[in-house]
Amino acid sequence: MDEAAQIAISAPLLAQGPKLFVIDARNGVERRYLLDWLHTSMAEGGPDGKLNWVSLPISDERAKMRLDRLEEKLNEGPDTLVVPVRIAWRIPNFEKSRAVKMRHVIFGDPRNPGSLRARSILLRNKRRAHCLTGQPATIGELKQRFAELSKDYDQTDNAELASFVVRQAGLVLDIAERGLRGRRYKVPRHVAAGLRSDPRFRGAMTRLSGDLGESEAALYEQASKYMKELIARPNPLFIDMKAKLDRFMLSQGYEDRVVFDRKELNRLRQTMREHPTLLLFTHKTYIDGVTATDLAYQNDLPLIHLFGGINLDFFGLGFMLRRAGTIFIRRSFENNPVYKLVLRYYVSYLLEKRFPMTWAFEGTRSRLGKLMPPRYGLLKYVMDSAHSNDIENVHIIPVVTSFDLIRDVEEYASEQTGRIKKPESLSWFFGYLRSLREPMGKVYVDFGDPVVVKKAPNPDDRLALSKMAFEVAVQANRATPLTLTSLMCLCLLSTAPRAMTADELRATINYMVEWAQKRDIRLSEDLTQQSLDGVLQVVETLVNNGLLVRYDKGSSLVYAIEPDQHPIASYYRNSIIHHFLDKAIIELSILKAREVSDRKAEDVFWEETDRLRDLFKFEFFYPEKQEYRKNLRAELQRADPKWEAKLEEGGIMLASLVNRFQPLVGHAVFLPFVEAYTVVLDILSRLEVGDVIDKKSCVEMALKEGQQAYLLRRITSEASIGKILFENGFKMAASLGLTGESTADTVAERKALLRKFRALSRRMEKSRLELLTLADRVFE
Repeated sequence: MDEAAQIAISAPLLAQGPKLFVIDARNGVERRYLLDWLHTSMAEGGPDGKLNWVSLPISDERAKMRLDRLEEKLNEGPDTLVVPVRIAWRIPNFEKSRAVKMRHVIFGDPRNPGSLRARSILLRNKRRAHCLTGQPATIGELKQRFAELSKDYDQTDNAELASFVVRQAGLVLDIAERGLRGRRYKVPRHVAAGLRSDPRFRGAMTRLSGDLGESEAALYEQASKYMKELIARPNPLFIDMKAKLDRFMLSQGYEDRVVFDRKELNRLRQTMREHPTLLLFTHKTYIDGVTATDLAYQNDLPLIHLFGGINLDFFGLGFMLRRAGTIFIRRSFENNPVYKLVLRYYVSYLLEKRFPMTWAFEGTRSRLGKLMPPRYGLLKYVMDSAHSNDIENVHIIPVVTSFDLIRDVEEYASEQTGRIKKPESLSWFFGYLRSLREPMGKVYVDFGDPVVVKKAPNPDDRLALSKMAFEVAVQANRATPLTLTSLMCLCLLSTAPRAMTADELRATINYMVEWAQKRDIRLSEDLTQQSLDGVLQVVETLVNNGLLVRYDKGSSLVYAIEPDQHPIASYYRNSIIHHFLDKAIIELSILKAREVSDRKAEDVFWEETDRLRDLFKFEFFYPEKQEYRKNLRAELQRADPKWEAKLEEGGIMLASLVNRFQPLVGHAVFLPFVEAYTVVLDILSRLEVGDVIDKKSCVEMALKEGQQAYLLRRITSEASIGKILFENGFKMAASLGLTGESTADTVAERKALLRKFRALSRRMEKSRLELLTLADRVFE
């Protein structure tokens, strides 16, 4: 430690006037060592000078503290300086490697030794015991703070004042200790005691008691149980163990280095320091929840509290995760007012104290690869907490983790065909870890621009909540980079079943990269111009994994995706198709305008863009209609400055306009959705007048009909067979009033819509053939 820092720590000891030392000691060894240190450090009276002190196990949250002596001491003069002191035990060379040893797990954390171990450490190496002081305050200042925060309390109650002083002492000592250990160990302490002493919480409990007609004592008993279940109790050993587990999971099959932008991380660090922060991550696999916490730990950011489902709170894992900052939350608690109240004030506490929180924005893992509709549950309760306690400027930051390959995708493909998901357990967890050993390339982490909630909306204002969630989704999509895997899958699926030569694939990827750069779309480092020629390692991983087929026996090197891998390849493609959505809609709308000769091409084109937006509103996040039109116009302008004249003239000029959008991707973006919706509409169209089918039954039937349609090649790929696709198809039909009891009119409307979808399928096949014609012409 440098001289300036040492002087800062010693300053409270050198100050003149009366002092009260609040000694944070977990055992007699620590207390005696601190008293000896204070005697030798005292400027007044020398080693034999009399000390005014009280000892409490502040950092041991399991200990029951007797505060009667501290209550008496707080009756001393208001100018008495209260100086908290503590020992920070250090592990030799730990800061360099942060390696948790097995002996630390077996015998306990050496940074938190028992009396025997502490005595042994002091005998061997006293330098491992670092005495430190927290920022002092006079008794008068502490009483004034307490009075400001506790207007509803009995100000003469010294027990409440003593509890407050203990929490303040623990806080300033933690701040001092973080100067030695790092901000990664910034954790909340005495949370339950802090909540119980919060006048806002007490007032809410009193009101709830009156509403429910139950005694406050009974409600506090329930609240204590829920606090024990909800409140995370992080400590350094388990934070280190969780960090080691995070590293282990990420490095099993992935490269050790997580790819991220350091400038983005520095902005995140500043945001966490200055504002209440929520990190909402997109959820593609079980391990994307650990990427943000891993980055925070490795780069000395404050501990991020992770919300997890109660289903993961099983023996062993739940014990560790709760002590590493995980908050286990019930799936349903709408009819449990005490649980809701505890959760609200616990979240408020974390927001007010600047402890960042994170959870899966979509609520569940995306089974299709694209961003799923957000779940409002947790966001609603966090905003409720912020609204109830006037917490302002909450910063919501999307976190997007992308992978070259994802182990879970095969499971998703199987689930979408109707297989039941296995429940989580400890044996399941170890099996999942073993499955991560296969090489899977790199991990990329990107942070979106923050969505700033200056003042939280009323929790009943669902419109405001949906707008907030929509903006988070938009920023998450913008932060999603094109990766080599996703781009190769998009290209190869766009020509399937035809393969692509290496030259064709390279040229198409080069074009897509250039196209994306002009639109400020993020790219993974493998797709930068400098490293584009060095992608062989990633390609090799995809081939070895079975996702790609490489054929090098002929005159050209050829790549393809086997039909049985289409559902998996479709997942990676879907992760980036939102970037190509405007382009795809324009292409298909121009092709529609080419088909209609008795109307103005311009009118047909814009009608089709609106129709496609409406038909697939359950699949993508669209901006408001005015902004949507503006984006389409901008894309048309970039592709062809003469687009308006060509649309107005129509005819052969439409073919010229289409060519300006080559290589075409409309069929690659929309094909699975169109084919899945066609299966659903076919089922609905075959219902007789008076028949009714619900969503569940329709989806079950669609899984069977979809497989038959694939075998008959009425649909092109098994990627178009999936529960979520069929559910969204049913929702689309319902939004048009085509579900419910069948009437002659609804049957006719269903059949008419089915014909339109089949025409759209033919149009996409035309798009694919025009793309292949271009490829043959360029590369022949």
